[in-house]
Amino acid sequence: MTARTRWISLALGALLLLGAPAVWFLSQPAPSAGELPDAMVVEPTDDGDDEVDAAPEPPTLEADRDADEDNSATGEVADDETATQTRTRAPKPVSVSIPSIDVDGAEVVEVGLDENRAVEIPDDVRQVGWYNRGPRPGEDGNAFMTSHIDSRTQGRGVLFDLRRSEPGDLIEVNHEDGSTTQWEVVHRERIVKGSYPMEQVFRFDGPPGLVIDTCGGPFDPNTGSYENIDIVYAVPLGADYDTTDLAGSATN
Repeated sequence: MTARTRWISLALGALLLLGAPAVWFLSQPAPSAGELPDAMVVEPTDDGDDEVDAAPEPPTLEADRDADEDNSATGEVADDETATQTRTRAPKPVSVSIPSIDVDGAEVVEVGLDENRAVEIPDDVRQVGWYNRGPRPGEDGNAFMTSHIDSRTQGRGVLFDLRRSEPGDLIEVNHEDGSTTQWEVVHRERIVKGSYPMEQVFRFDGPPGLVIDTCGGPFDPNTGSYENIDIVYAVPLGADYDTTDLAGSATN
């Protein structure tokens, strides 16, 4: 038996002894990949409090607040800035595709905040929720989408393999007007629940971005939930962000 053959035999024997968990571990992607452009980085605000009583509430885009107010009964006319925001809003997303992980035209539905003031997640694991109180894909800031990774009754969710997406992967978003925007994954990270980068994900100014997340990591049967969250960041395909400007803008 050669040294190489002996090494392979020992390796296979170790896998047999360790069993399926070892195979599962070796097949998992790295917890993070790629790098977030500086223009999309938002440093967390340090308010000096070590203890947090509740998770911070996702913000609401001012343009949405303005759009929700109906002034037709009073005859009031919106100011020029509000009118401009309303006229120039991007079309809403209706479906999303991520070919590298076999997501093909998954339906996108609008979601807001639940009774706990957290972003809602569609009950149907085949659907992806778009946070309608934030930017739409293509507008300044990050458009945010989310979905359940799986369900005991429904099986695997449409974003089950989000953890396997890699920098350079293509994301296509179809919009209500029939147009399609293309996005490129630039960064993927796995975070521990309780340390969610709220300010970075829910960024409502600066260059357009797309953020998609779902649960991931080990499943805790005691809590009935996964221990981590996988987050994917994407930029418009072909965008070249000025990494020295945190306010950021896409350059052609």
